[in-house]
Amino acid sequence: MDILPVAASSLAAASTATAVRAQNIVNVATPGYTAAAPVYASVLNGGVAVFAQDVGQPVNLALEIVGLKAALEQYKTAATLVESAVDLNRATLQIV
Repeated sequence: MDILPVAASSLAAASTATAVRAQNIVNVATPGYTAAAPVYASVLNGGVAVFAQDVGQPVNLALEIVGLKAALEQYKTAATLVESAVDLNRATLQIV
């Protein structure tokens, strides 16, 4: 299995999770708005996908900030994975 598509899906998932959290924060004072939560699902060929699911509750700013921090860490980890895969590919090409 090639690691780059898995890492790319993780980068996209972190981006989607960030967008869901940001949407909640923007609408914290909107009357009748209920928060959405990013829901992670594994992808059949490897990787991860994220979709937004309404939780039917008001926005909890503390939860949103923690969620943004988690998405940032996920993004950093996936970016490191991409760098490692590129380094591995370079090393492999030098051997051949």
